Amino acid sequence: MRQCLALVITLLASSLFGQSAAPQTARQALIEMFFGQAPNHMEKHLPEVTRHSLNKLSSPGGENYLSEFSAIATQARAGGTNFQSFDTGPTLLLAEEPHPDLNGTEPDKIEISVERDDLVGDEDQIELALHLSRNGKEQSLPVIPRFTFIMQTEANVWRLNEISVTVRVPLADPNFLKSMEDSQRARNEQRTIMWIQQVNMAQKRYSAMQGHFACSLSVLGGQARGGGAYLYDPELVKGSKDGYVYVISGCDPSHYKIVAEPAVANSEQRAFCSDEDGDIRASSDGKATTCLSSGEVVQKAIPDRLPSTPPAVAPGTAEPTVVVPPGKPSSGVVEPTPVPGKKLPQRVRVSQGVIQRLKTYDVVPQYPAEAKQAHIQGLVTLSAVIGKDGTVQDLKVVNSPSPSLSYAAVDAVQQWKYRPFMLNGSPVEVDTLITVNFTLSP
Repeated sequence: MRQCLALVITLLASSLFGQSAAPQTARQALIEMFFGQAPNHMEKHLPEVTRHSLNKLSSPGGENYLSEFSAIATQARAGGTNFQSFDTGPTLLLAEEPHPDLNGTEPDKIEISVERDDLVGDEDQIELALHLSRNGKEQSLPVIPRFTFIMQTEANVWRLNEISVTVRVPLADPNFLKSMEDSQRARNEQRTIMWIQQVNMAQKRYSAMQGHFACSLSVLGGQARGGGAYLYDPELVKGSKDGYVYVISGCDPSHYKIVAEPAVANSEQRAFCSDEDGDIRASSDGKATTCLSSGEVVQKAIPDRLPSTPPAVAPGTAEPTVVVPPGKPSSGVVEPTPVPGKKLPQRVRVSQGVIQRLKTYDVVPQYPAEAKQAHIQGLVTLSAVIGKDGTVQDLKVVNSPSPSLSYAAVDAVQQWKYRPFMLNGSPVEVDTLITVNFTLSP
């Protein structure tokens, strides 16, 4: 009797407390394979023959083809992307990438949905689809990919035996076409706002140097005092860019209007306009006249910086910085010092490090809002001529990731002041490079 009681207790304990974990499903194995964090999470779910082949081709600790998928997920986590995986239900994976620098903007979302999960014996075919949402609205991809993962059991572990990819382009689907139109329209309009902003900035520079506003885009594209141009983009200077026609009108020495109207009528794109006040307005009917008379403000003017001190940069925002490449210490003068008794050169080339130490007045470049929204960052390299009096007399863009960052860098750097560069006791003009780094806060 005592032995029977002990056996009953043992069985109950084993059923209540000692149950083994439920076997892993093919779906759980797929999630672990690509998004797990254990050292062998990828290799564990590869067939033995595949592991043997990869081991022959890669050194210990080295990368192989399939591990690159896992590396992408690891990098995304490090960059702040939030992952959620689901063992059941219509969604396999949901990833969100927040934009803390863009207030009021919803995070980008990537959803991998399960379209089919067919389990037959020791084989499971899992079909997945990709969906992208931006600012709360699902985006239409140029192609619609589908991925089918064929999982089979081997030694009681689900292994990935095959991946197939199909691509569908629903060219006649009205919803797909409308989504594509909306996406292209939004890009065109965002870039148009940026180009009008560039015209306004060019007009400010032109007025500061000439004493009046320019009455045509071709004039803004002409030679500026000391070299370069007020408006750099050749397409914009000609008055046509990104599906819009640009015209300066209503111009006199103290006023101007810049309008941008869709090049194609009935395209459902808005018209945009601005004037010397700097506010950018839009009209939904696509007509410039409506925009000028009753357009809605879509972008406020960039405030002028005070000439006495550079603007403060708010915590948590992107801050452009001047980068001086490291190098060996030197005098900074590339051209040789002249032999005594000979005529001094009118201009010498000086390194960035030397000219940076001579700066007496600094203006911090303002990060363009449209560049932030597009997540554009990088180095703007300018060639500069510093006059004998320490003023910036000429700037040219050597390299830049975007026109808006170019204009922002030029607008700030042309206000910088330096101590005169002395050569044998006399001030001389200086050729140099200036690099401005625009970086978004992590």
